[in-house]
Amino acid sequence: MKKKSSAMRMVASMTATGALIGLVVPALAIDFTISGFIQHQIAVKLSDKENENNQSGDPYNGKQVPLEPMGLDLSSLAAVNNLLTGLSLPPLSSVTNPLFGQAVSIPPTGYRDVASPTNDFNHFMTRLEVNMGAMIDANWSASLTMRAVYEWNPYHDVSDVNFYETQFRDGGGGTPLEYADKNFMIDFPVAKINFTSGPLVVQVGNQVIAWGEAVFFRVMDVPNGLDLRRHLILDPALEEFSDKRVPGLGIRASYQVTPDWEVEAFIQKFEPTIYPNPSTPYNIIPDQFTLHERYKGIADDVWNVGGRIRGQLGNLGLQFFAVSRHNPDGAIRWTKSGVNKDISPLLPGSGAVAAETPFERDEARGVKSQEEWFHYAGNVRLNGVTALNSAVDDFQPATGSLTAYNVGDSQSLAAAELDTFFWLSGGLRGHIERVFPYENVFGASINYVFDGEPGSFLEQLITRVEFSYTPNKVFTAPSLSKGFQVEDEWAAAAVVEKWYRWSEDFPAAYLVAQYLYKSAGDIFGRSLDGFGGTDGGPPGKGLEDYHAVAFAGFQPSPSLEWRFEWAVLYDLRGGFYVQPGVRWKPDDKWQVDLHASVFAGDRDNYNALSTLDFADEVSLRVTYQF
Repeated sequence: MKKKSSAMRMVASMTATGALIGLVVPALAIDFTISGFIQHQIAVKLSDKENENNQSGDPYNGKQVPLEPMGLDLSSLAAVNNLLTGLSLPPLSSVTNPLFGQAVSIPPTGYRDVASPTNDFNHFMTRLEVNMGAMIDANWSASLTMRAVYEWNPYHDVSDVNFYETQFRDGGGGTPLEYADKNFMIDFPVAKINFTSGPLVVQVGNQVIAWGEAVFFRVMDVPNGLDLRRHLILDPALEEFSDKRVPGLGIRASYQVTPDWEVEAFIQKFEPTIYPNPSTPYNIIPDQFTLHERYKGIADDVWNVGGRIRGQLGNLGLQFFAVSRHNPDGAIRWTKSGVNKDISPLLPGSGAVAAETPFERDEARGVKSQEEWFHYAGNVRLNGVTALNSAVDDFQPATGSLTAYNVGDSQSLAAAELDTFFWLSGGLRGHIERVFPYENVFGASINYVFDGEPGSFLEQLITRVEFSYTPNKVFTAPSLSKGFQVEDEWAAAAVVEKWYRWSEDFPAAYLVAQYLYKSAGDIFGRSLDGFGGTDGGPPGKGLEDYHAVAFAGFQPSPSLEWRFEWAVLYDLRGGFYVQPGVRWKPDDKWQVDLHASVFAGDRDNYNALSTLDFADEVSLRVTYQF
């Protein structure tokens, strides 16, 4: 009832506002403009591979994985069961199950009794966006954008699919001006008053701040986080996250000091990056772990501040910025489960102790074996051995009371300890939390426009270098330890872009090539120290740095009715993200976009892009503009 009343209050407020505008407009003669679009988006899977981060995509579903509790190979008990069956005698489980429950299986196995439905669609959404502007006088204006999306929910997982509700607010919204339910959300990404007086421009209200121009990469684009609920990062790369930035309430002001130099500053309420929910097509956190968002009541009343200086010296452009912020992507670590449930049928009364550890007994959908544990640790670039040690050491004395111990660097001891607890419990769910550390980011960019011979490739060729420096940046540690991982990070992007006419019969094509470097994290902000693990093998030893290159662009047709696009990202450790596309715009009302997203490569846990190799798809967008 609370959500319904919230929605009704929003509708009533909008109705009252519309009535008020109707009364005020004739009196003040405000010049109103209104435009917008309605759009349908469909993404069809290109493979039968399901998202492994969801229950239905777990590769261990339906498998009897042998366990070795305390490092003991008890597989011979299977032969005893076979013998008893051949003699028409009851199996060993007929004795152990009444005593210990079905979780403590004989012989020990980690069986995931979870269905694996298949899906044909990743995305099936309808979107309405209305942009309203009001010119009050020569100095004052207002801007309002209303966005409403509805997900038709053709995706199947073993749990209810909740596309949009978040943990951040009581109404489920991701920002203060958003209302969200499982299948739809409505928000106002822009709701601001603008003041202009000569060289001064001030914007007050809900808004996004877009800095930097790199495709795929975010080197200077640091004021806002990203909303990844709708289509992850799979929209056309040339749109540069234009629909992804999370808006925030704030004040942004710029002043044109001279015709060539501008100063800008902002103060904005901190809003975190919004990850896709479990059981949704693009979920990126394995669903055997419960994520607790430490935002509400903790980081929901903090503010970011920053500024930049931009100038032009002939063909040379300069830009310098500094931002003091809470990292919107956050950092993740183990946290207490708070769930009072006995860790095992063999340990009655252990629930209160287990609640003080990061683990909860979950026989239905928890991790079932050390094989599954190490597989997922490698997938998400964590260290399965040190993650176990952190879960033990950071939650003493509770973990010690359950006889858990630090295994040092030994994977075999870790496997034995894990299998012991997975056998005793029948499956464990891990609990993790995301917090938003404070940091300072400093950076600059330099761009130069070449004056080449008319018609030559150098004519109006633009080169640009963007770089940023974050001292003491806080990363999720590959061990998920409470202390996190702290490193200085450098990020840089070298960009070359050009409008080039290949033929007199075609308009100029837009071409852009880029190189990215990061010293401590990958393109998704994960610590490089967790890279390199192999499935079933030892944890990875990490990478020294991250390198990637990209090439993107588009070629319009002679009539401009068609536009052929491409974007390719190559992780130099072996991963590809290829995104070809075509756009058809027959008139000023209709537009159809068709593009594919394909991930490929080798050395999976050495490159960053293999994280998304489940997301191969073809995406269609049909838009009607008004």
